[in-house]
Amino acid sequence: VTLSNGYFGMKAGHSQEWSLGARRARAVVASVIFIVCVVRVVQWRAQSSVSSVSDAVAKSSLSSFFVDNTVERPKFAVDRYVPAVFVDSGAPISAIRRHHYGVQIIPLPTAFQEEAFRVRLWDYPNVPVAVFAGAPGFTALSRRDFVAWVSSGKNAVFLGGYSNIVAMNQIFGFELEYVPHQPGPYWQNKRNVPGTPFQYGPSLLAEVTPFYGVTLSSLPLSGYSMYDSGQASVVFFIKYNLGTVCYVGAQFMEANLPASIGTVLREAIRM
Repeated sequence: VTLSNGYFGMKAGHSQEWSLGARRARAVVASVIFIVCVVRVVQWRAQSSVSSVSDAVAKSSLSSFFVDNTVERPKFAVDRYVPAVFVDSGAPISAIRRHHYGVQIIPLPTAFQEEAFRVRLWDYPNVPVAVFAGAPGFTALSRRDFVAWVSSGKNAVFLGGYSNIVAMNQIFGFELEYVPHQPGPYWQNKRNVPGTPFQYGPSLLAEVTPFYGVTLSSLPLSGYSMYDSGQASVVFFIKYNLGTVCYVGAQFMEANLPASIGTVLREAIRM
């Protein structure tokens, strides 16, 4: 009986030790599993946070890219006229001043000498527009000065002629394609004129004087046709940085030009 009790007592003691060891082992395993789970949760949250931040940054960058690179339609004060105008030697001063006799006319240097041209541009900071009847013979430095002047928010108006279209391409890097001649009339582009001074201009331009145009497809993304024949534009403007480049494709050397063409010229000056 004593042996038997001793045997069973030893067996019970061993069972208690194994039971205690098993509980400890299970506790250790549970602790390890808990720690692993906590680490995984922390890692998952960190990855999710980084991913969301990356997505937000990517979306923000993409949004800013499209905002910065989208050409928006400019808004113009359609009821204003300019106080002063730079002109070259062939500009139609009478047409510019019609109904606006107080506008100041400031001649540009005829030979476009670098120093004289720079002084003339920057000595009159409040003059917002320059009108060219002929192609300006800029030197390299004069061209840079003029491009900087337009880019700062000024307006350059070129009148009709093949040489002026070539000059616009050379000065501003456009790729305008000259159209030799297409019979008029040239209709106001109702889709593009709203919000510009051209909105209140004539509905069409009759061909009483030669017009020199460009193909509509050659206008850049920032360019808008104001008057065209469906394929060729004879009056358009192009946004250039903060400034504007306008083209009125009629020649103004004739003495008896119709009032409608003079109106369109003054609308281009008001851009």
